[in-house]
Amino acid sequence: MENTITVPYLTSNKAASINVLLKYNIERVDNIQTVTCTISKSEEVIPLWLHPHKFEIKSVYNNGKYETLFNFENNTKNLDSALFIDESYLAIMTKERLKIG
Repeated sequence: MENTITVPYLTSNKAASINVLLKYNIERVDNIQTVTCTISKSEEVIPLWLHPHKFEIKSVYNNGKYETLFNFENNTKNLDSALFIDESYLAIMTKERLKIG
């Protein structure tokens, strides 16, 4: 089931603030969770640094919490994209009331 969330983000240099509308889906297979996110069109212009427009965050369920697995693809673009992906995951997990460790 696809859900939506608005993720606020302040750039690493504190120069710009943006609210990004994401569509996301959570899939679980055994103890592995995959959150797939797609940046949705919104009223705000999507900044050039925010790339890719679709990304995945994988985590493993262990001892009652989800522990994020490193994904090289999410860290290869630029600092703000990587930090935005982290913020998105935190916002989604909070909305879904899932514990992270």
